[in-house]
Amino acid sequence: MNLESFCFPVEEREVYFSSKSNFFDWKSNGIVQRASPKLALNHKAIIRSDKNSLISIVNKNYKLVPNKVLIDQLMEQLYRTDQKFAIEPHHSYVRDNRMRIQIQFPELVIKDDSSGGMALSLYIHNSYDMSEGIRLYWGAIRAICTNGVVFGQVLAKFYGKHTKGFNIKNLKQSLEKTYSLIPDIQERIDVLDSVKVDKDFEKEFQENIGKKIHNRILFENNQDNFQNLTQLQLFHLLTNYISHKVKQDYQARYQLSASKIFKL
Repeated sequence: MNLESFCFPVEEREVYFSSKSNFFDWKSNGIVQRASPKLALNHKAIIRSDKNSLISIVNKNYKLVPNKVLIDQLMEQLYRTDQKFAIEPHHSYVRDNRMRIQIQFPELVIKDDSSGGMALSLYIHNSYDMSEGIRLYWGAIRAICTNGVVFGQVLAKFYGKHTKGFNIKNLKQSLEKTYSLIPDIQERIDVLDSVKVDKDFEKEFQENIGKKIHNRILFENNQDNFQNLTQLQLFHLLTNYISHKVKQDYQARYQLSASKIFKL
C-alpha cells in the first residue's frame, strides 16, 4: 500500500476573530461599532497547505506532528526490527483530520481455530484536531477474513500525547516484548475456545457492545442467541462485523471494546 496520500503537507497559522470596537463617525457625529480582526493568543489553526484548507482550530499547547514525520520514523524503525512487515489496507485509512495505519507481521502468527491463524500487527493513529494523540497499540489480523483484533488487556498499550511529543525509537524493543508475550495471548485464546457463551456473558456482551450490533450479528448469522457458541467463535463474529460493517473511523473504538469484553 502506497502511503503517499497520508503525507500531505500541514502547517500552523495564526487565528484571528472578529472583535467590535468603538469609532467616532464624523458624518453622523457619533460613536459607532465596527468589526475589527483580533489575534487569538491561545489558539492556532492547522492548515492543509496543498489545498489551503482549514483542518482544525487547536489550543496553543498542541504540538503538530505531521503524518509524514511519523511515518518516516516508523518505517526507519520497522526496517531495524529485521521482521517482514506489510501495510494492511483494509484497516488503514487517512482523512484530513486523522489517519490510521495497520502494520502486519506475517511471520509472527498466533494460532486460533482457523488454519491461517492471526498475524501480529501494530496500529498507528495520528490526528490534527486533538481528537486523540499519537497512539500505537498491538493487535492481530486474521488471515482468512481480515478480521482486525486489538490486544488491549493482555498487552500494555503505550500512548503519547501531542502536548508531550513522541519518541518511536523503542519500537524494536516493544515488538520483541510483544513477541515474547505471544504465549500469554495464545493461552487466553485457548481459554476462549474452550468456554461456552452463557446467559451472563451474552448479557455483558450486549451491554458493552450495544444492543443494535448484538441483534444485527444474531440476525446475520441466523441465531436466536449465542449460547451454542464458544466465546472464541463469538469473538470472531464480532471482529468480523467490526472489520466489515463498521465505518473505519469507529472501528478502533469497537475493537478496544471487544478487547475488554473478551479480556484480550
